[in-house]
Amino acid sequence: MKLFLTTNPLLQPVHTAAAEIAKEQLSSRCITPLLWLRVARRWLLMSAVSLSLSLSGCLLGPDYQRPDLALPAQYNAPQSSGAPRASTTGAVQLPVTAQWWTLFGDATLNQLVQTASQDNADIQIALARIRMAESLAVQAGAALYPTLNLTASGTRATSGPSVAVTGVGVQANTSQLGLVTSYELDVWGRVRRNIESASALATGSQYEKDSVSLTISALVSNLYLRLRSLDAQMAVLKDSVRTRSQSVKVAEAKLQGGLVSPIDVNQGKAALAASQANLSEVTRQRALAQNQLGVLTGKLDLTIAAGDVRQLPAPPLPPEGLPSTIVENRPDVNRAEQDLIAANARIGVATAGLFPTFSLVGLFGAQSVSFSAFLTDQSSVWSAGIGLLQPIFSGGLLQGRLEYAKAQQQEVLGAYVKVVRNAFGEVSDALVSVRQTLETEQYLLQQVEASTKAQELAVLRYAAGYVDFLNVLESQRVANEASLAFVINRALRLQASVDLFKALGGGWVAKP
Repeated sequence: MKLFLTTNPLLQPVHTAAAEIAKEQLSSRCITPLLWLRVARRWLLMSAVSLSLSLSGCLLGPDYQRPDLALPAQYNAPQSSGAPRASTTGAVQLPVTAQWWTLFGDATLNQLVQTASQDNADIQIALARIRMAESLAVQAGAALYPTLNLTASGTRATSGPSVAVTGVGVQANTSQLGLVTSYELDVWGRVRRNIESASALATGSQYEKDSVSLTISALVSNLYLRLRSLDAQMAVLKDSVRTRSQSVKVAEAKLQGGLVSPIDVNQGKAALAASQANLSEVTRQRALAQNQLGVLTGKLDLTIAAGDVRQLPAPPLPPEGLPSTIVENRPDVNRAEQDLIAANARIGVATAGLFPTFSLVGLFGAQSVSFSAFLTDQSSVWSAGIGLLQPIFSGGLLQGRLEYAKAQQQEVLGAYVKVVRNAFGEVSDALVSVRQTLETEQYLLQQVEASTKAQELAVLRYAAGYVDFLNVLESQRVANEASLAFVINRALRLQASVDLFKALGGGWVAKP
């Protein structure tokens, strides 16, 4: 039977010699090969095994430090052109929560986002990747502990008379049972750097999932707002169809009375057909938007009742002077930083590969040719040892790995810088869009009010015979286009708010 000795320094008494060796190590974090030789000469092998793990404190490679990207202190607000603006005093004081989509005050939107967060396929993929990364981190952490394996074998062998000295065949039975343990001393920090890298990647996978969730929430919100914009456009076009139908009836009545030519009727019918064609196209786009929402939420038979984007409240604006550090809230920025931490740790792993590897092995067990003596003292066997492996020549392999790790770290650093700068740019763009679409809305609201009044007057004056039919058609066209432009801009304003929340990582309250 073989039962290999488990060399766990936490369970073995620490020899008095440990204090002396610790004093010698105060000037250096690393155990040198010379120190190992002195330990081997002065004390028993078990003492060396007991001390080795407690004294392995060297950690090669650079420690991570966050790069200084020198971003502007805060975001600049766009210059106003002097148009009237809605007051945001007080509104900006409202805290924006992680569930920012609830600020639109729409129960249907809330339900869609919640459903997508549970059933969206991309989120399910991200969750699986989290489990994969965590499993890799567990595998990396396992190297901190010794391996322990059970071995067992039974052999029955015979030799023929022709090969035996006595000329008589011999049969023999051999039984073995044991435990084998081995452990690599993390003298240079290779294992710990590998764990650092794997842990960073596992944390990064969680941020990746958060980024996917944020993206899906933004996609669902923007698509829902587009659907509500199409609903409002359909309402505007239906009103245009109704108004132009009435104008055609008036023109037909005048034609029968001989007051106008057939041109008025045909022009009215052409304008009516154009509105009906636009209504048909918007109806098609609305159906496509609903189908896309069904794919995102996993509800392929999704049906959404009609609504109106003009009835949705606009979320509050962020305060002036928003600090640039708010991009740290973004999960994609955090994910990029975790990738950088992992790449930085891999430099330490590659550096440790240039230094010797120390390994502990042990065995304790029993071996016997007779089963009756299998568990007696006479059958016991054991061994313990320490090994060293120092690379001498590898044809540049190890140095190449180190240079590759350094170059990879620089590549990941560039990716991190790019993500942060893009995040800053996205926030700036979203701030501009939110504020400028708000300003545009004020102008369009004035246009809608004025063109609607002009249309009403043109219809009345045509019925009374004061203006020709072209005035009616022109006023209807302007009123229709103004209403559509207002609806579209309203949706763009709300969608810009979604883009801002997404760019800020879900909110604009800076980390303390």
